[in-house]
Amino acid sequence: MARRDVTLLGLLAVLGLVVAVPALSGGAGEVVAAVVDGGALALAVAGVRRHRPVLPQAWVAVLVLLAVGFATAVGALVTGPDTRWSVGAVQVVALSLVPFVVRTLRHTGVPLRRTWPDLALTAFAGALVVAQVLGMLRETGLADDPAVLIGTAADIVLAIVLLRILGTRTGMAPGTTLVLLAAGVLLAISALVTARADVVSDGRHLLHGVQSLAMVLLAAAALHPSMRHFGTPVAGGALRGDGQRLLSVLPVFCTVPLLWLLGAVHVLPDVAVEVVAPSGYVLACAGVGWAALSVRRAERSAERDPLTDLVNRRGLPGAAEDLRRRLHGQDLHLCLVDLDDFKQINDTRGHAVGDALLVEVSERLRSAVGQHGVVSRTGGDEFIVVLWTRDDEDEGPADLLLEALDAPFEFNRLPYRVSASIGIAPLRVGIAFEEALVDADVAMYAAKQAGKGRALVYRPQLREKVLGGLALQQELRSLLLQGGRAEDVGELVVVHQPVVDLVGDVPRIVGVEALVRWDHPRRGLLAPDQFLQHAETAGLGARLDEHVATRALRDLARWDAAGVDGLHLAVNLGIGSLHRQGMGRWISDLAARNGIHPSRVHLEITEHEELPDDPCIAASLREVVAAGFHLDLDDFGIGYTSLSYMRRFPVSTVKLDRSLTTLATGGDTSLLEGIAALCRALDMEILAEGVERADQVAPLRALGVRRAQGHLFGGAMAAADVPGYVRRLGRAADDELLAG
Repeated sequence: MARRDVTLLGLLAVLGLVVAVPALSGGAGEVVAAVVDGGALALAVAGVRRHRPVLPQAWVAVLVLLAVGFATAVGALVTGPDTRWSVGAVQVVALSLVPFVVRTLRHTGVPLRRTWPDLALTAFAGALVVAQVLGMLRETGLADDPAVLIGTAADIVLAIVLLRILGTRTGMAPGTTLVLLAAGVLLAISALVTARADVVSDGRHLLHGVQSLAMVLLAAAALHPSMRHFGTPVAGGALRGDGQRLLSVLPVFCTVPLLWLLGAVHVLPDVAVEVVAPSGYVLACAGVGWAALSVRRAERSAERDPLTDLVNRRGLPGAAEDLRRRLHGQDLHLCLVDLDDFKQINDTRGHAVGDALLVEVSERLRSAVGQHGVVSRTGGDEFIVVLWTRDDEDEGPADLLLEALDAPFEFNRLPYRVSASIGIAPLRVGIAFEEALVDADVAMYAAKQAGKGRALVYRPQLREKVLGGLALQQELRSLLLQGGRAEDVGELVVVHQPVVDLVGDVPRIVGVEALVRWDHPRRGLLAPDQFLQHAETAGLGARLDEHVATRALRDLARWDAAGVDGLHLAVNLGIGSLHRQGMGRWISDLAARNGIHPSRVHLEITEHEELPDDPCIAASLREVVAAGFHLDLDDFGIGYTSLSYMRRFPVSTVKLDRSLTTLATGGDTSLLEGIAALCRALDMEILAEGVERADQVAPLRALGVRRAQGHLFGGAMAAADVPGYVRRLGRAADDELLAG
């Protein structure tokens, strides 16, 4: 709201509240009221034109209400002090705002079963107030007029509803709050004028001042920027919690002693004493009942997950015992279900999609187990299912749960495939719940280590395997993040395997692939397949890839300085690196620091590690390719996503897995010929891995394979050995050419 608007509103309020007081005589009060109401109308029109509300119909009703108020003030100057007809007109127009207020307050997010107690108490107290006022009307002789009775009762009910709205909601837009306050002021005027004719004649200046206050509030609402959303659910805020709503009903309880007091001092008729005593008992009982319901609801909420309404870890043991009693003591299975790579969905699609996915998973699991099981969400993406199956085999629960999650999930018309690692442990009679949970946890970790998307039943042998994997993860964390001592956690060793060019009669070394080994102080030299999965599980995959790339690029720079230049370098990128923010930036900075041109670096993604169809990953890979790096598809042919990867990512080289390379000498080369034709059509080169025999070279060369690596050309070697090996192989090739 602009400062100029605030100043004008302040002046109007001062005129309406200070000048228009009952002390004024004659027509001065009516004149001031007309000025204030006219100014409020003008400001409101300016506010509507400036902010352009989303729902113009609501503000049309407000402007009409202001115009009627202004006409009321002008009419008081022309026709005299009797303002019953004009206040009635104001009331009718005020009621036209009800549909817009209802629309604003929709979508509270709290079901009716959670709000009916305070609604009932408020309605009961409102009925008491109406009874007292109707008794007063009976004494004044106005009770015989149906219009008076209906109008007064409606005003009181609407005022109580308004008070409840303001007291039980949070986050309401300021513009909406101001409109509701103005409506409350107008309802008070209407009730007073309808019920007490003497106020109209004796205190008309006060009525004009209160009406002007309502007009100023409406003008302030129109000038506030939040007025744009009045009439839409955005402006309505949300219901407060149970405890805050209970406090908001305290004024309702205060109604009883207040009415009794007013009746005792004869301000209200005797009906107050007659009605208040039994009503007080009813309200007291209702209050105790609601308090009991609130306590029970709080206890239940402590045992339920707020997102899925499943039992949580606290409520699960009791729910499992209830299930056992229903099934007459049958042995049960405890299944720990952990969604695979769920964090990636939250990071790439947003927490709203993640929450919707969790709700859908809970519904599928609940539907799958039916009456023979109970489903719990214990936090994050972890669920616990306790169930009984008709099949005596342990694999029965595994098939049931995996099948429930097999179909893709769909949100915003996009399919999402979700896999889960499941650990299953028996929950027989006599086995403690916590003991079975620990066993299921061990089996779940083993399922993740085995490749995710599967279920394993607990066996004692799994414990040692899982604990060993967790120990490796901790040692990797110490090695990569904490600078652990070599005698405690060993060291990571980067070795290089030569890559040769098959074009020409004699193969020549054109590059190397950087490979990592872990020289462990107690387990010896560990191959990548013994620890890479542990690194990814521990969230250390990206850090490990960066560690290897840093050392490999440093080695390449040293070879250049030693006169062995021109080699290209291939480094592997795991799933962790591909999900890393700014992947292209860190690899580009690393190459620049070592003076290596990006065109000499090949980044390899592994085909058997299924990557989600994530636009962010594809964009990162396109970014690094645009920077000059090459993208290779490693282990081509052993997974299920080869063609998908070739379509989604800017691959320039396909590396045939050794299982395909062996087909070159098997007689039937139709599969290799098809792959070669596909790569030529897509303008991709082929590199053959695992070349071990000399008789494989000619068939591969005939298929158009340009590069190869394998033990025939050299195994993995230390960085210090690469220059000498390159020189020796180069001299041997030159001698062979001379001899030829």
